[in-house]
Amino acid sequence: MEELDKILRRIRESKPGMESRYELRESIMEKVHKRANYLDYFFAWTDVGWLRKSLAFASVIIVLFFCGQQVFMTNRIDKLEKRMISINTDNILQYQRENVMANSVLYRDADRKTLADSIKVATDDLLDLVKSYRDLQLKYENVQNEAKQEKQENRKQKL
Repeated sequence: MEELDKILRRIRESKPGMESRYELRESIMEKVHKRANYLDYFFAWTDVGWLRKSLAFASVIIVLFFCGQQVFMTNRIDKLEKRMISINTDNILQYQRENVMANSVLYRDADRKTLADSIKVATDDLLDLVKSYRDLQLKYENVQNEAKQEKQENRKQKL
């Protein structure tokens, strides 16, 4: 504590004198006023109540618009992905089934020696045969489904 008292005594004794307190005060006030003028110029619109409220409302509308747009776009992307997956998986599975069927026919007798009366078929021809077989199966299933629907419609008409 004694050291602090010594320091305070020295400061009181030295009493730094200001030659022009009024000029110093004026220069400080002038600098503060210039800075305030720049801020007043840029933020003068904040003093107008209706303008401030309408700009706040417009910003809320813009934010809601962007949020809605994001939700809309996300839903559209999800629907597209689901469509792509369903179409592509059906095509891929059908192609794989055809290849499995063709390969099973091709490699079924691979270990045995070919018989004298066996027929050699090109792979492309075999794939075409399997594809046409699959198309016939699909058409047959469609005919069966149509027949079922007709029966149901006839039953409904009788009732």
